[in-house]
Amino acid sequence: METNNNCIENGIRLQDGRIIQGYRKSDVSMEDTSRKSALDTTGAYFSIGKKPGKPRLTPDEELQLRNLFTDNAFLILANRERILNDSRMLLTPVPVHNGIAYSGEFETATLGVYLEWWMNAPYSVLFDEDGTMSLIWFVSGSPLTGGNSCSKVYEDGRREIARTHFSAIWPKFADIIADYHDAKLLYQAYSLPEVIDILKRETTTEDYVRNITAFYRQALMALYKTKLANWKARCEEVCGQRTFYQRKWFNTLIQSRQDKVKSFYEGYVQREEALKLKEEAIKAENRRLKKMMQDRVLPFKRYRLLKNENLQELSKMSDDLTEYGRKGEETLFPELADHPEEADKALYSYTSMKSEIRKYFQDAGAGSADQRASSRS
Repeated sequence: METNNNCIENGIRLQDGRIIQGYRKSDVSMEDTSRKSALDTTGAYFSIGKKPGKPRLTPDEELQLRNLFTDNAFLILANRERILNDSRMLLTPVPVHNGIAYSGEFETATLGVYLEWWMNAPYSVLFDEDGTMSLIWFVSGSPLTGGNSCSKVYEDGRREIARTHFSAIWPKFADIIADYHDAKLLYQAYSLPEVIDILKRETTTEDYVRNITAFYRQALMALYKTKLANWKARCEEVCGQRTFYQRKWFNTLIQSRQDKVKSFYEGYVQREEALKLKEEAIKAENRRLKKMMQDRVLPFKRYRLLKNENLQELSKMSDDLTEYGRKGEETLFPELADHPEEADKALYSYTSMKSEIRKYFQDAGAGSADQRASSRS
């Protein structure tokens, strides 16, 4: 198990690297935490260590505290910098039974866990179609299927089921909880009612609106960036798959009429080689004509006329090659004409098929050469 580097001597390291002072409990030493584990045998996020000797909350008390938390979630969010700079607020426990299937409940989260999660996990902050923001406060689901029954809370305290990208939210939540394990054992913490009382007394309406507005913009931008990155990765994956299956299809078409395609390909290659030879010959001829013109052996007008005739001859050969390829492919592969839509033109073009034919027979030729070399050895 990796060492928890987030809890250091007399301090707590936050997700952004900041270190804040911790107010040590009088009856706990750093050595005590080394004998307590934040992990269980099923993963890196569940407690099997000895629980603090505090009386357990009754179900009614837990319900009251959960309601207090959700009713004031946006007040807590508006004071995120205040809380993240006071370890006693940061470590305030929030009695919500979060967890994942097959492994059980997470350790009790704190205000700091929720704030750092909302600030660093874009899908933990949701936006309705009308732009209304909500925060996920209850995490529950299956890491295998992604099915979940998470819950979100709106600014007015209203709670609703939130079907979300579970695989994008629970690992970060669990990681942050694990980071707080030692700090919860070492340092003092306020109770949730104490924190809410302080925040209500000290938060002005102006500060509340300014801080929520700033977070709204930051969270929305982070969500857009994450979605763009996800869609870009997905698009690249799908485009790669599309190209793969396109090549499979092209190869199957070629194999289904291989003799005819081979005859066409050989004719195309012969014409292509003839064009290359003609191109080199015309370049040499034009250099000779230019030299004669510079030596005043050939009049300039005559030079221009002969040069243009050469270029026209080369252009005609190039056009003839293109036409031979087009007609041959249209005859051989009428299937490609069944995709007239603009978006499909590049994928199903005869140019793409021509490249695939060339590669097919080049690979076949290389394979034959390898076999001949192997038989000689």
